Amino acid sequence: MDAVAAARKQAETKARLKRALLQLLETRPYHDISVPEIVLAASTARCTFYRHFPTKDDLLLACCEEHFAGLYRHMQEEPSYTFHDMSLGYYSYWDEHREFLQLLQKRDLLQFFASNLDRFLYSVAAGAHEAEDGSAPPAKMIYHFFCSMSAMSGILMYWLNSGCKESAEQLAQFYVSFLAEGSADDPDCRYYREHRTYPFKPMLV
Repeated sequence: MDAVAAARKQAETKARLKRALLQLLETRPYHDISVPEIVLAASTARCTFYRHFPTKDDLLLACCEEHFAGLYRHMQEEPSYTFHDMSLGYYSYWDEHREFLQLLQKRDLLQFFASNLDRFLYSVAAGAHEAEDGSAPPAKMIYHFFCSMSAMSGILMYWLNSGCKESAEQLAQFYVSFLAEGSADDPDCRYYREHRTYPFKPMLV
């Protein structure tokens, strides 16, 4: 078997295992699902499972990372020149894939998802801002990143827990207003500096 065929076979096996876990999660709590049940549902062998995933948590993480990569591709395909563009890309992806989030919600796995999403997005952002000498981004940038991501994820989690009533555009507006309304008179706020107004009615809290 050549390298291309071997890589394709490995990808197909991983995909079967991920599908099997998600199918089992439809009817069973995560902690009640065993590796033997997963390999049986995936029509593969236990040794094959451990060749690809050290633990069941690693398989669940792979299911999440598939969506993380999809989110990244989606946001790369859309213009992301402003906070609104960035947040709209983020929320529109999860709106389209809300079934995955609802499944995790049903099985109390959202914290696992959210913590690993933040880690994934930070790795992308850190790579994009890595200094020429390979040093880490400044601490201020790191803390600002996690502050903004906590707000973005918090909006997503509330939207999910409250029944997914709002559109992706509405969620993006909520996020942008959170970032901007607290400093409507700040001369360093780019949008306000250019337009002397905001594209929404302030709702200060």
